[in-house]
Amino acid sequence: MTDLPPFSERLLAWFDEHGRKTLPWQQDRTPYRVWISELMLQQTRVETVRGPYERFLARYPTPAAFAAATDDEVMVAWRGLGYYRRARLLREAARVIVSTHGGAVPGSIEQLADLPGVGPYTLGAVASIAFGHPLPAVDGNVERVVSRHRGLDAPIGTGPARRAIGAQALAWMDQARAGDFNQAMMELGATVCTPTSPDCAGCPVGAECVARRQGRTSQLPVKKPKRAMVEVSARAVVVEQRGAVLGFRVPDGQPNAGQVDLPGPGVLTDCDPDDLALEMQTRFGADVEVGPVLATVRHGITHHRITLRAHAATARATGGLAYYDCGEATPWTTTARKVFRAAR
Repeated sequence: MTDLPPFSERLLAWFDEHGRKTLPWQQDRTPYRVWISELMLQQTRVETVRGPYERFLARYPTPAAFAAATDDEVMVAWRGLGYYRRARLLREAARVIVSTHGGAVPGSIEQLADLPGVGPYTLGAVASIAFGHPLPAVDGNVERVVSRHRGLDAPIGTGPARRAIGAQALAWMDQARAGDFNQAMMELGATVCTPTSPDCAGCPVGAECVARRQGRTSQLPVKKPKRAMVEVSARAVVVEQRGAVLGFRVPDGQPNAGQVDLPGPGVLTDCDPDDLALEMQTRFGADVEVGPVLATVRHGITHHRITLRAHAATARATGGLAYYDCGEATPWTTTARKVFRAAR
């Protein structure tokens, strides 16, 4: 093993030959496009990102264009990607880029780190891929590769694991090709060192992999115990008038903040059907007559699995609610759109 070429040399040779080069964010890699793609790809599958990424850049080709977007436009542009707070922080960062950096994504590590919503992973990815700074970008794929290769037993997501994995990735890095190295590490985890059934025989750096040698690929990386899923029920009303539906803007600090949702006792709150009209009066000052269940849908938020029963209803007074169009321009929550589809 002492005669093996360095880790980065083998990894980059594999990446140059086998790495995926046809994904839309791998073309025309300007700093802005890199930044957008890395934000979208966090905790989101590649195939899920492909369409929204292309639509987003067609509508907002520059930071200045996105900086001018309204809250509703931000929510619509980010639809399908979840984690909507990222989108709002991204828009705030675009405004800083316009006001402070002349409309161009800054190239210094310090200035990048100061942008709203830029955490350690985003900083490492954008700084290395767009500007060549030798910083590691550690996502779930990289955590898996390093943990298995070095036989790390610290649970991923903890401080000791983050420090050990970041230090090891930096030690391996070819600093002349920092961006390619980070992409190659992520690509290796996504296509070879996969969570289940990894292709150890096809791994370019597998010769000295501890997990492979010890038969522990199924045991590494060690994960923190998962939070138990909580099953909850919720209710809402659907009041339609001339193609529009009664809804409310979700306040800051609540799940789906900034989006439009169907009114009810709360996203994680149930009540007796006979009490639903009273809940509408108490919460929104609306006077509604509640009818039968129109649709039942399932949805997940963090560790909650929600069964939402949406009741057909009519409104005598809307109180603090308003009618919103059901078209694509309105940022209805995913749960509300599931109800619309089920009701149709």
